[in-house]
Amino acid sequence: MKRLYLSLLLLSAAVCFFNACTKKEISSSFGAQSSVYFIFTTGPINIGNIDSLSYSFVEKNSTITKDTVWLPVRVAGNVADHDRAINLAAVASGTTAVQGVHYKLLSYSMPKDSFATRLGVVLLRDASLRDTSLALKLEIKPSSDFPVLMQDTLMGDGRFYSRNQFKILFTDRLIKPSNWDSYLVSFFGAYSNTKFRYIAEVLGVSSFPTTGSNAVNYPTMQYYQNVMRNALVDYTAAHGPMIDENGNPVVFP
Repeated sequence: MKRLYLSLLLLSAAVCFFNACTKKEISSSFGAQSSVYFIFTTGPINIGNIDSLSYSFVEKNSTITKDTVWLPVRVAGNVADHDRAINLAAVASGTTAVQGVHYKLLSYSMPKDSFATRLGVVLLRDASLRDTSLALKLEIKPSSDFPVLMQDTLMGDGRFYSRNQFKILFTDRLIKPSNWDSYLVSFFGAYSNTKFRYIAEVLGVSSFPTTGSNAVNYPTMQYYQNVMRNALVDYTAAHGPMIDENGNPVVFP
């Protein structure tokens, strides 16, 4: 009886050992597929929502006809010893911009031995942007190297966001600041679109809030006023008087 019991015990131990080795072998041979996804941020570098950003050409020099927006992406999985293709495409249902007129997409890849990179989207300064704002909704599509595996992610604001999509809102349209007639008029004079666009181009600023974390203080506004006075003197010397859309010469008090 003792021999039979000992034999059964040894047999049971052998079966358990075999099963344990088998499970370990299966686990070590498993290789998860890598995927790529957008990195969301709530920091100051992202102007807009977590999964979108806003861009304006208004503050750019008139000679600038295009600019590139960089979207960070990261690999979920392992690095590779070769470049891996990333397929980025516009989503028709959420896009009002026209490819080749308002934007260009490039060829994208994750560099070898890298976990992260940036995808450059070229925005084109078409004249139509002066009258409207356009949307470009982008989506990561499956490629020969990366399937689309990332699920929606719960972020700190309590909402779920897609890691595979990102929206860019862009324009070259001027919007008269709400505090122009009550405050800015003392520094810049009467409002006109021509004047405001020139201010934005020279200063690289198109918003002058008086409250909040981005408030522009009085000495800074006086400095801006002097910069615009001098800039207008240089413009007039080179081109003659600047005339606005109402037929009036642009002046700064």
